[in-house]
Amino acid sequence: ALEPLVRRMIQLEPSDPANYFALAKIYEDAGAYDQGEQVLQRAKVARPNDPAVYLQLAGYYNRQGQFDKTIQALEERAAKEPNNPEASYTIATYYWDKSYRDARLTDNDKKAYVQKGIEAIDHALQIKPDYMEALIYKNLLLRLQANMVKDLATQQALIKQADQLRNKAQDLRKQKTSGD
Repeated sequence: ALEPLVRRMIQLEPSDPANYFALAKIYEDAGAYDQGEQVLQRAKVARPNDPAVYLQLAGYYNRQGQFDKTIQALEERAAKEPNNPEASYTIATYYWDKSYRDARLTDNDKKAYVQKGIEAIDHALQIKPDYMEALIYKNLLLRLQANMVKDLATQQALIKQADQLRNKAQDLRKQKTSGD
């Protein structure tokens, strides 16, 4: 069994998050979810400023279907890296994915998640205006928002804005591939 070995490695190297991640995975694979979560929480105590710890926690919660805890871990990570656009971008991708794929969401929850996704992606784009992937996700979020709006003029305005973002992302991709 790997578990005792990995526990010993944590004792020897309590500040190395990789050992906590390995132990949490052993517990998760065995269906011992509470123990897996506890180990990841211990990693957070050991390495409170390590963004990887929060990403591991978010992934863990997401696999358990705990969306609120997933977002909380991602937001804690973003707070540790306020100037990293990828941290806010990641939050937005989770909101888009949940809004797009979870048919059980109420319309109000879906609207709220899309709005929070747009806020997160706007933050990423404030930090890095030419962030191609963020432009693509904002385009996707605006299209979801347009689908929820009854007013035709508002819907068309959102789709037009989404088209502009998509075109900007395509232009950036072309510049990248041509080496400009």
